Amino acid sequence: MFLKNYQIKVVGELKRFLQTARETKDAIETARKALPENLWHTLNWVQSTFSNLHKPYNDSCVNGFGNYYPRICIKVPTGGGKTLLAVEAIREYKNLFARKRTGLVVWIVPSEIIYTQTVKKLRDKGNYLRQLLDQCSGGKTLILEKGQRLTTQDIEENLVVLFVMIQSVSRRNAREALKVFQDSGGYESFFPPDNRYDLHKQIIECVPNLDVISGAKSVFPQIITSLGNAIRCSKPFIIIDEIHKVFSEQARKTIDNLNPEMVLGLSATPKEEMNILVKITGLELKDEEMIKLDLHIFPPASNLENDWKTMLNEVKTHRERLEKKASALKQGKGIYIRPIALIQVEATGNDQRGRGRVHSLDAKEHLTELGINPDEIAIKTSAQNDIEDVDLFSEDCPVRYIITKEALREGWDCSFAYILGIIPNVGSNTGVTQLVGRILRQPNAKKTGIKDLDESYAYYVRDDSGQILDRVAAGFKNEGLEDLVGNIKKTDHEDLKPKTVKIKKVFKDKYANTFYLPVWLMIESEKEKRRFNYALHIKPRLDFSRLALKEEFIKDLKQSLSGERRERTAFAVTLDDKSRTTHTAEKLSADAENNVNISYMTRRFTEIVENPFLARTLADNCLKTIAERIGRKNLQEHFSFVVSWVVKHLTEEKARQEEWVFLDYIENKKLLLAVSDDETIGYRVPETDTITVSRFPNTFQYYLFEDVELETMNNLEKKVGQILDNQAKILWWFRNKANKGKGWYAIQGWKEHKIRPDFVAAKKKGKDGFEILYVIESKGEHLSGNPDTQYKKSVLELMTEQHREKKICTYHQMKLPFMTINEEAEFYLVEEGKEDETLRNLMR
Repeated sequence: MFLKNYQIKVVGELKRFLQTARETKDAIETARKALPENLWHTLNWVQSTFSNLHKPYNDSCVNGFGNYYPRICIKVPTGGGKTLLAVEAIREYKNLFARKRTGLVVWIVPSEIIYTQTVKKLRDKGNYLRQLLDQCSGGKTLILEKGQRLTTQDIEENLVVLFVMIQSVSRRNAREALKVFQDSGGYESFFPPDNRYDLHKQIIECVPNLDVISGAKSVFPQIITSLGNAIRCSKPFIIIDEIHKVFSEQARKTIDNLNPEMVLGLSATPKEEMNILVKITGLELKDEEMIKLDLHIFPPASNLENDWKTMLNEVKTHRERLEKKASALKQGKGIYIRPIALIQVEATGNDQRGRGRVHSLDAKEHLTELGINPDEIAIKTSAQNDIEDVDLFSEDCPVRYIITKEALREGWDCSFAYILGIIPNVGSNTGVTQLVGRILRQPNAKKTGIKDLDESYAYYVRDDSGQILDRVAAGFKNEGLEDLVGNIKKTDHEDLKPKTVKIKKVFKDKYANTFYLPVWLMIESEKEKRRFNYALHIKPRLDFSRLALKEEFIKDLKQSLSGERRERTAFAVTLDDKSRTTHTAEKLSADAENNVNISYMTRRFTEIVENPFLARTLADNCLKTIAERIGRKNLQEHFSFVVSWVVKHLTEEKARQEEWVFLDYIENKKLLLAVSDDETIGYRVPETDTITVSRFPNTFQYYLFEDVELETMNNLEKKVGQILDNQAKILWWFRNKANKGKGWYAIQGWKEHKIRPDFVAAKKKGKDGFEILYVIESKGEHLSGNPDTQYKKSVLELMTEQHREKKICTYHQMKLPFMTINEEAEFYLVEEGKEDETLRNLMR
């Protein structure tokens, strides 16, 4: 096994450190003998080692014996061969520092997948990693896992590598939570018989931080027979993969308490306070052909908002083109590659489908409609794992598409992944940055010589290239290629508890009539009124039977076709010779492999026209008209683009009809905006809210409920909340839940999916009277101006107009005999950057 140049650099630095550490420790041990015992604490051989090597010494560590020990870190991007470097570190540690072949190595890994993969490799005596360990131990290597029997004889006669999951040192209450420190069988050889209290006492004097049976230490000491105690007695060399995850104060104390002789951490994103021995850059990996660069980023081909189906069609075509290249490589050089596409969706849970977000099953269904064998599509989520125990590198494996939300973000390694298709919004999608890293590893860590198979590709549906470029560039530059958001601190949800909060009594007693919000009601008859419902009141009136492509549409289509290649620009991201991320623009050519597919066009039409027979008729008519006007050849060459253009036209026609039907109801007084305390037709703010409470205190004075869930509020929402709370005329306010849980306020406009505003605020009149309710939808700067935002703004403005024209009605007041239900409410969309000005104007 030949090391890459950057790996040789790492091993060289390790050798220099270990050799210097050994020499320095020996010298200080000799000096200690000549000094009085009260001065021994001044001799820190670890600090002297770092000083001799001119390395910064940031992390001073003392183990359970009270001895200094080194905790060092190697910065290497994920995918840089950390397992190989860890094996080399064991070899050099045993040779240069421990100077013996036997002993205990504790190897801490970050995830179940990495745990399983690493143990499997090191147990395979035919694997080069195991062979390197056997060379070090003279053929006496034992690979053990927590729970397996471990004896002192094992450690004395073998190189024992014990694998432990990272949770053993990362949880806040690790000692109580983990079985590592619990009394168990399999470690009896480390400790005397239970009744030999004298021997137990002798061992405790040598190893003072051993766990003992509670209350027995002073009189009849009894050491707990646990793996934790066995490790403490063995003075292990500890290796920690992704050490940045276990660098809290509590985690470091747990590591210290295992009595290590030395700790080596590996991380793509080490913390500044670590003792970083050597840093490997992305450029060094690129030079060694470890990563697929350039990374090509393709913007949406469709003019239709959120047209994820067109993107999947492009991904399919591109992946199949790569597979043809891979097949030629297999025939020519015998190298097997099966290109895989990763598809990131918006929802995966069993109860999340059909709620306006693209679900994993939606994506799989569409891929099968495109003619892909279902066996080639795998779903990887927290609830469903179709690739568990599947060897993705096997030539017998059929998987070519993997659908996920973010379950591949850690511990997943398959260099056959070439294409990433991103369906969620890039701007609000933190997971995309790590998922980009999943397509960067080069198969076999070696270039093929075929350009298309030596690079990687990303497609996205929503947002702009600038935002995805920013995410990718930041990752290359700062986070070690794929661990791009490792520095974003996440809340440890194990510390959070659900809590039920009520409306504050002071508000409930005095302002109960203000808790009712307007909803749209259909007047079926003088006596019968019901909630406006899209499926019942809009959908049956939509008519596409006479849809025709007008001359203006054909003219616009022709102009768009002439500029299609020119207007669509992709980007290629790479590293320059100074390891800085750069990108260049690329012009895309039309896909010559497109064919006219009436079934595909029909499927796209059924997204809008539910009647499949009508959808087929419309698709036939549209294709005939377009073929006549632009020519069959043009239609074939630009088929995907034409389909997306026609679907956009059909979608706009649907939106036009939906709005017309809605406004027609209003004009004919069939549709009214109303408040009511009748639960079947009206809406009232819930009496309680269930929130997750964390360590962040609630500082809001005028929040309607007793407490607020700060954890799930984004920066814009927190800012809007603070502005509202600071207003002199604020009476109360609350954050409306954006999820679709029962009881939260939603507005049914003329489109199918409801608008769920972010805030409701009550404005004060005089000293403590009530003036008006404001229903507020806040929008990030990157979303202002898009079709969805414009639609919401139109609906909210229409509702405000109803109030100003005094057309909000009250029905069936039954529960508030001494108070009149409030009819004063207006509705506003507040854009990021204008929130302060807008809200202050409202609250004057």
